[in-house]
Amino acid sequence: MNSDINDLDLGATIRGFAVGQKLFDRYTLQSIIGRGGMGVVWLARDEQLERQVALKFLPDLLLVDQAALDELKHETKRSLELTHHHIVRIYNFEQDSHAACISMEYVDGLNLSALRVQKETRVFEVNELAPLVVQLCDALEYAHDTANIVHRDLKPANLMVNSRGDLKITDFGISRSLSDSVTMLTRQSTSGTLLYMSPQQLNGERVSPLDDIYSLGATIYDLLTSKPPFYGGSIEKQVHEKIPRSMAERRKELEIASKTPIPARWEETIAEALAKDPAQRPQSARELS
Repeated sequence: MNSDINDLDLGATIRGFAVGQKLFDRYTLQSIIGRGGMGVVWLARDEQLERQVALKFLPDLLLVDQAALDELKHETKRSLELTHHHIVRIYNFEQDSHAACISMEYVDGLNLSALRVQKETRVFEVNELAPLVVQLCDALEYAHDTANIVHRDLKPANLMVNSRGDLKITDFGISRSLSDSVTMLTRQSTSGTLLYMSPQQLNGERVSPLDDIYSLGATIYDLLTSKPPFYGGSIEKQVHEKIPRSMAERRKELEIASKTPIPARWEETIAEALAKDPAQRPQSARELS
C-alpha cells in the first residue's frame, strides 16, 4: 500500500475550507450539510449558473489514487444521463490540485432515515410511505429501463424528501463506487450498507436491477419496522441463508405500537423482493409500485 495513504484521515477532505471561500473559480461555500466516512458535503452557490448546489468532496485518501478518481469520474459521467424528477441531478466532477468533488442538485429536506426517527413510533405507517414508494419505483424503472443504470446502494439514507414532499434518490452509482474504492485502498470495509445488499451483491457478482429490487425491499422493511431484515450477528450469513421475519412479527418483537397493521399484500410483496433467488423477486420496479 502507498505509504502516503497510511497518513491520511479517511473521513476528512482537504482541510482549511471556510464559509465564503470560492473553489474551482465557480463555487462559493455556504455551509456544511453532511459529513461522514465518505467525505464532507457543502452547500454552495454556483456563481456561473446562479443557483445553490451540493458539493460532495472526496476523502483525501482518494486524491492520491488516479485509478479510483478515474472510476468515480466515469460513474459521474454516466449519472449525468439521469434526468428524472425523483433522482438528484448530477452536474459535474470538479478537480484541481487541492481537492475533488461532485457537484449535484441541492435537496432542501431530510433523508428517510432521519424522517423515520422523528416519528412518534419510530416507523412510517403504510399510508405515509405508499406515495413515496410510488415515486421511488417510478424513478428506478426509469433508471433501469431507460438509462440502463443500477443504483447499487439503495437505503433509507440515500432517499430524501424535499420541502414540497417530493422523493429524491441520491448518489446513483456514486456512493457504491466511492465505498468500493476506499475499501480497496484500505483493505477494510467502510460500509454498513451490506444490511441492504442482496446475496448476489455480497458475493461480488455483476450487479443487475434485481439487486436494487432486493435493496428496495430491505429499505421498505426498515422504514416500516425500524430495522433492516437482518441487523445483528453474522449479517452476510443471514442474508444468504435466513428468511427474515414478517414485518408484523418484527414490529411485535421490537414492541412497536403502530396505529395500523401492515396489509397482507405489502407483506407478500416485500417478502418476494427479499427472495434469495433473483428469479423469485419482482422483475421490475413497476411490479412493486
